[in-house]
Amino acid sequence: MYKNAALDNQEFRRILSRNIAIPLAVGLVSAVLFVCVILYLLSVLGWVEHTDRVISRATEIQKLSVDQETSMRGFVISGDESFLGPYEIAKPKMKVSSANLREFVSDNPVQVERLDRISALQAQWDVYALDIITQRRSGKDVAEIVRSGRGKRVTDAIRNEFDDFIGSEEQLRMERSQSASTVTKVTVIVYLLFSLGVAAMLAWLGRRELLGLSSSYGAAMARQAEHGEYLQGQAWLRDGQSQLSEILAGQQSLHAAGRNVLEFMARYLGAAVGAVYVQQEAGVFKRVATYGFAGESGNWGHSFAPEQSLINESAAQRKIMSLENVPPEYIRVTSGLGQGAPISLLLAPFANDGDVNGVIELGFSRPLQTRDQELLKLLSGNIGASVQAAGYRQRLQDVLKETQQLNEELQVQQEELRTANEELEEQSRALKESQTNLQNQQAELEQTNEQLSEQASQLEQQRDVLDQRNAALHTAQEELEKRSDEVQRASRYKSEFLANMSHELRTPLNSSLILSKLLAENPIGNLTPEQVKFSESIYSAGNDLLNLINDILDISKVEAGKLEVRPETASLPRMVGGLQQLFEPLTTDKKLQFRVELAPGLPDTLFTDRQRLEQILKNLLSNAVKFTDTGSVLFKVSRQDAGLAFEVTDSGIGIDAAQQQAIFEAFHQADGSTSRRFGGTGLGLSISRTLAGLLGGSISVDSTPGQGSTFTLLLPLMYDASRATTAPSAMPAPFAAPLPPPPAPPPKVRAQRQAPSVADDRGVPAPAGRRSVLVIEDEPQFSQILYDLA
Repeated sequence: MYKNAALDNQEFRRILSRNIAIPLAVGLVSAVLFVCVILYLLSVLGWVEHTDRVISRATEIQKLSVDQETSMRGFVISGDESFLGPYEIAKPKMKVSSANLREFVSDNPVQVERLDRISALQAQWDVYALDIITQRRSGKDVAEIVRSGRGKRVTDAIRNEFDDFIGSEEQLRMERSQSASTVTKVTVIVYLLFSLGVAAMLAWLGRRELLGLSSSYGAAMARQAEHGEYLQGQAWLRDGQSQLSEILAGQQSLHAAGRNVLEFMARYLGAAVGAVYVQQEAGVFKRVATYGFAGESGNWGHSFAPEQSLINESAAQRKIMSLENVPPEYIRVTSGLGQGAPISLLLAPFANDGDVNGVIELGFSRPLQTRDQELLKLLSGNIGASVQAAGYRQRLQDVLKETQQLNEELQVQQEELRTANEELEEQSRALKESQTNLQNQQAELEQTNEQLSEQASQLEQQRDVLDQRNAALHTAQEELEKRSDEVQRASRYKSEFLANMSHELRTPLNSSLILSKLLAENPIGNLTPEQVKFSESIYSAGNDLLNLINDILDISKVEAGKLEVRPETASLPRMVGGLQQLFEPLTTDKKLQFRVELAPGLPDTLFTDRQRLEQILKNLLSNAVKFTDTGSVLFKVSRQDAGLAFEVTDSGIGIDAAQQQAIFEAFHQADGSTSRRFGGTGLGLSISRTLAGLLGGSISVDSTPGQGSTFTLLLPLMYDASRATTAPSAMPAPFAAPLPPPPAPPPKVRAQRQAPSVADDRGVPAPAGRRSVLVIEDEPQFSQILYDLA
C-alpha cells in the first residue's frame, strides 16, 4: 500500500510527531481558555437566574395584590362572603413572599428601598380594604368611599412601584446577558483566528510530504472499499437465502408457502406489493398468494391462461423481467393510511430441477437495483423446491382424504351386508318354525271353526250392545269437548288474572320494600336494634314475595301464550363470568367449593335469548347452593353435538328416582311435607323447563340420594324458532267441572274516601341555590312518601 512513498521511516516519524504535538498543544490551550469562559458564563448564568427568581417573586406578589383587590371589589358589589376567599388567602401569602423577596434583593439597596415603599403602600391599602369590608358587612353604603378614589390612588402607586422594581431587575438581567455575550464572542473569534492560523501552518508544512502518500493511500482505500462492497453484497445475498430457507422449512400449504415468500420479500427487499403464481395444467398460472393488493385485485384464486400476460412470457423465456415507470392506474397498493401506485415491477420465474413451476411478481415504490434481480435469481431454486413440495403435499392430502372417505363408505357397506346376512339367517329359521306352527295351527283351526260358529251368534248380540254404547259414548264425548272448552277458558281467565294481579301487587310491594330498606338503614338513628332487625326481616320477606310474584307472572305468561323470546348474540365468557361473580359470595358464605369449567373449543358467542338463559342457569345454580351443605358445586360448559351443554353438579342431598320427573311440575317439590328443611314454591324448575323448550333445548337430571345431583341444559348454538317447543302447561289442569253461574252484581256501596292528594307546588319558585325534584306517581300514598323523601 505504501510501496510508492518517498519518505523514509525517520522522516515519517518526524512528520507524525509534529502533526500530533502541535494539535495537542492547541487543544490544551483551547481547553484552558474554554474552562475560563465556562466559569465566567456560569457565574453570569447564576446572576441571571437570581434576577429571574426576583422577577418571579415580584410578579407573584403583584398577582396576589390584584387578587385581593378583585376579591374585595366582588364582595363590595355582590355582598357575597364567598368572594372574600382569595382576599383572605392572599394576605398571609403576601407577607411570606415579601420576606423572601427582601432576602433576594438584600445586596441591592435601591431595590430594598422600593420594596419598603411597596410594603408601606400595601399596608395603607389593607387599612382601606378592611374599612370598606367592615362597612359593607354592616350594611352601610360604601359608594361614597369608592367614589373618593383613595383605594385607586394607593393601588396605582403600588402598581407603579412594582413596574419600577421589575424594570430595574430586567435592566440588570439585560446588562449581564450583554456582558456574557460580548465575552463569548471575543473568545470565540480569538480562538477561531488562532485555530485557523495553526491549521494553515500545519497544512502548509505537511502538504508537500503527505501529498504523495495521500494519493497512493486513497487508491488503495478505493480498491479496498470496492472489494468490501462486493463481499457485503455477497453476504447480503447468502443471508437472504439462509433466512428464506428457515422460513420455508417444515410442512406448509401452497398458500402459506407463497404468503411467507411474499412477506420475506416485503421485509428484505422493501417490496410494496406482490403475488405468487403457480403453474397448473395446460400452462395456466394460478395466483396462490398476494401481499399489499388494494380491493378485489388481491383475490388469490385468480388464474391466467397461456399467452395472456407477462407472467406467461417470463416463465416461457425463463428470465427475470423488470418494468420501470409503471402507470398509476396499473395497480394499487393499499395500507391503513391510504393507497398508492408502485413505480417499478419485477417478474422472476422459479423452477425445480430445471422445470419452471411458477412466477413471483413484486412491485416497488423505488427504482429497481441490480441486487434485487441477483437475489431473486439466487432464490429461484429455493422457492421452486418449496412450491413443488407444497403442491405434492397438497395433492397427497387430497388423495388421502379421498381414500379415507372411500374406506369409510366400504366399511358402511360391509356392515350393511353383514346385517343383511344375519337377517336372512334369522328369516330362514323363522320360516322353518312357521312351517311347524302352521301344521299345528291347521289342526287347531279345525277345532276353532266349530267354536267360531258358536261365537258368531254371540257376537251379533254383542254388536247390538256396542252400537248402543257407541251412541252413548258419542254423546259423552260431545259433552266432554264442551267441558274442555270451558276449562281452557277458565284457565285463560285465571292466567290473565294472575298476570294483571302480579303487576298490581308489585306496586304496593315496591313501596313496602323501599320503606323497609330506609328503616333498616336507619339514617337518623332513631330506631332500636330490634326495630332495625324487624325492618330487615320485612325487607327480606318482601324480596321473597317479589320473587314469588315474578315466578307466578312467568307461569301466567306461559299459560296465556304471552311469553316472548328475544334472541340476540350473547357473549359466552362474559355470561359465565357474571354468573361466577354472582354465586361465589353465596358459596363462600356456606363454605362450599365453587368451580367453573369451560371445555376447549367453545365458541365465543351464541344466538339465543340471553335473559331467559341466565334465568334458567341462575335457578339451577341457586338450587345447587341451597340444597348443598358441604362439598362443592360445579358449573361446566361443553360442546354437545351442534349445541352447548350447561351442567350444574352439586354434592347435596340428591333426588329420589321417583321424584326426578315430578320436580319439574309446578308447585311440586321432592320434599313436600310441612317439616321440610328447605323452602321454596316449586316453580323454578317448572319455569326453567318451559323456558328451555321455548329456546329450542331441554333439561335433564341425574341424581342419587345422599350423593348429589347433576342438571344438564342442552341448547342449540343458533336459536331456531321452528325448533322451539311450547312445554305443557306448568300449572296443574283444573278438574273438568261446569263453570259456576256468573256472580250477582255487587251491592252498591258508598265510594271510598279519596286519599288526599299532594299539593301541586310547581308554580312556587325554588329557593336560591337549591334544586327541585319532580315527583310523578299514580298512587297517592306512594307519591306522598316520595315527596317526603325528596
